[in-house]
Amino acid sequence: MSARPDISFIIPVYNKADVLPYVLSRLAAQDLPYPVEYIFVDDASQDGSVPVIEEHAAALGQVRILRNAKNAGPSIRLNQGAREASGKYFCLFDADELIAADAVKTMMALVAAERAEMVHGKVVHCGRPAAEIAPEPLGSRPAFVASTTPLDMVLQTRGIVRMTWLVEAALFRAAAGCDERIFIQDESLPLRLAAKASRMIDLRAGITYAPIANSHLSSDKKQQHHDRFLAYYYALRDNPALTAGQRRRISPACVSVAWKAARQSNLRV
Repeated sequence: MSARPDISFIIPVYNKADVLPYVLSRLAAQDLPYPVEYIFVDDASQDGSVPVIEEHAAALGQVRILRNAKNAGPSIRLNQGAREASGKYFCLFDADELIAADAVKTMMALVAAERAEMVHGKVVHCGRPAAEIAPEPLGSRPAFVASTTPLDMVLQTRGIVRMTWLVEAALFRAAAGCDERIFIQDESLPLRLAAKASRMIDLRAGITYAPIANSHLSSDKKQQHHDRFLAYYYALRDNPALTAGQRRRISPACVSVAWKAARQSNLRV
């Protein structure tokens, strides 16, 4: 019987066959001195993504592929993967991002040194094909900021929206995972995790690199505005213990997103 993994990589997949060979190659190149598992959750891909994962699975070791016949969105699929995961930590990132070879090892070292429950890493948007990208190592002293008020950090820091996370499994479960009322988790998951965490790290170095890809959920601006509004709305409604300062930051965010959505739809407001 294999040992319980320290880390469960949970990666939702939807129509990423064009970049998956490079994503999987970078995963295989990770410097990981502890047991890990890889859980790929396919969200009814139609482009042959699952066969690509199967082709490269042997290079990764302990791999599971969860197949689904219906497209349900990354929030639901991440929770599906988390239910199957047995690691002490969850590493969450998108299936079209190339991860630096020392990224997870560096995040784990910071978790131990800072006694943090969650680490957010930067996504570098390259605008180049995956074949042309070589992620730079973070090195031994990457820039980061630690906070004992994670929700304030999430509300005050720009860019904590893409999914590059190392999170204690216990924290993910305490936060009830992704909000399945919301299709894309980019805005809501940080809020939900931070509301339950006591210490967080924002790692300012590039953890993953996003190449040009055939399919990006973030390109759907209407869906993006919809999900952002609900993320802040539910943060207000579901957290009665928010401070006055936190409410003052969240409430205008709801209004701002609603205004942008109305303007994009050419509605009168």
